[in-house]
Amino acid sequence: MPDHATLQPADVVLVYGLDTCEDTTRARAHLAAAGTAFRYVRLDEDDAAREMVHAAGYFATPVVVTPTGAIYVEPSDDELDAIVASIG
Repeated sequence: MPDHATLQPADVVLVYGLDTCEDTTRARAHLAAAGTAFRYVRLDEDDAAREMVHAAGYFATPVVVTPTGAIYVEPSDDELDAIVASIG
């Protein structure tokens, strides 16, 4: 079971992913189109972030963490819409 406590929320949506991942690209574009503030963390450039995400048990991308601490892995467009709605 993943240790969700290691993925701390921030004041904006956090998107942990890779530029080469189609789901990461789709999630970022979806959030941007909705005007949602988010911070993108490239796991191929940030060793500490990659280790933290992997230690929490997540290996698929993107991993999206909302300001409330909800975690989504490879979120669908419907889940991304729910994220946008939840942060207003």
